[in-house]
Amino acid sequence: IISAGLWFYFRQRFVRMAEKVEDAIDAIIDGRELKTEELNKDTLFSKIQLKLEQLSEVTKSAEEKNVKQKEEIQKMVSDISHQLKTPIANITMYNDTILNHDLPAKQQYRFLKIMQKQVEKLDFLVRSLMKMSRLENSMIKLKKEENSLFDMVVEVVENLSIPMEKKKLDLQIDCPKNLRICYDRKWTAEALFNVMDNAVKYTPEYGKIRVEAEVLGMFVRLSVSDTGIGIAPEHMNDVFQRFFREEKVHNEKGVGIGLYLAREIITKQGGYMKVVSKEDAGSTFFIYLPNEQEELSQN
Repeated sequence: IISAGLWFYFRQRFVRMAEKVEDAIDAIIDGRELKTEELNKDTLFSKIQLKLEQLSEVTKSAEEKNVKQKEEIQKMVSDISHQLKTPIANITMYNDTILNHDLPAKQQYRFLKIMQKQVEKLDFLVRSLMKMSRLENSMIKLKKEENSLFDMVVEVVENLSIPMEKKKLDLQIDCPKNLRICYDRKWTAEALFNVMDNAVKYTPEYGKIRVEAEVLGMFVRLSVSDTGIGIAPEHMNDVFQRFFREEKVHNEKGVGIGLYLAREIITKQGGYMKVVSKEDAGSTFFIYLPNEQEELSQN
């Protein structure tokens, strides 16, 4: 009788615990809050409930991340569609005009030149999107090696020499020639080019651009200052966003990916970027790269 009683007692307790576990799992599946009245008790179910609580938090976090990723993808598709819409519409319009109208050769040539510029814009956009996608999906592996910072700066400046000469810009470089740090030279040059390209585009004729590098303890700070149009205070936090462009710069060539790519490249190397700007007075973009000289010398 005692054995039967004990069997019945423990069976009832097991059934109740199984029902509680079942209710807890149902709550996790339905996204409801778990009942935590027994978490502080020293019982088998309280230990099981604690693990279920942890599982619930992991599941909730994964679900939120999945929703966020879907929203990001939808926003990206919408942004890309918007960027592609204008050049494609322009190409279609001018192409139809040439095909369906008897135009003088001079006007045909002008329309073809406009179409060529739109095709170049599409090509630039597609290449930028490919870089962006590869960086975001970690398809590009940044290779950090000891390199001269000065040589990289000079390489970028040389690539922008023609537009700077056209606008007669005054360029100053203050970077120690013997400064060597561990960074990915190719992609950091891409990031610096994007920042300097903006400085050149948005600085009027006879303006000034200054590139400066200095060691600040754990970081090496590379700054690009200009005397350009500056950034509106309300847009100071938007300039690094994908496809963002202020209304006042829409006449300038660009799609609003350069600074976004620059920040992605620097962030993936353990650094960061920030900007200080004043409208009609110019901007300074700061690139902070980890200063890993000591590690290199020890290795």
